[in-house]
Amino acid sequence: MTAPCPARAGRGPGGPRPGGRPGTTGRVLSAGPRTVRARFALTELPVITVCPENAGAACVAVGRALRAAGRGQLGGRLELRTGGPAPRTARQAAAVEAVERRVAALAVASALRGGSGTASLRVRPAD
Repeated sequence: MTAPCPARAGRGPGGPRPGGRPGTTGRVLSAGPRTVRARFALTELPVITVCPENAGAACVAVGRALRAAGRGQLGGRLELRTGGPAPRTARQAAAVEAVERRVAALAVASALRGGSGTASLRVRPAD
């Protein structure tokens, strides 16, 4: 079961970053390589909450990782952040989605081991 990302008092997508300058969105806009960062926190409830809401493939990856570890009865909250320029082609978008799935699974594995529940991967440049 999945749940939408709850609004957090102006800190949702496009909202201000805590401590940020007024008028900024907290998004990183750079011409550098794309990096996907994930943070996962386990919960006892069998619900997976994913932010941003359009990261359905990452949500599926979280469920698979939990079931593969024998912890399918657990749930959690996954936060994804992608830095760098937006993908311009379908191939680039597919590469970002694949990295989102992989980094989500790595974050779940980290949380299950008792670690920080975070992971970060760079997106390989697509032609």
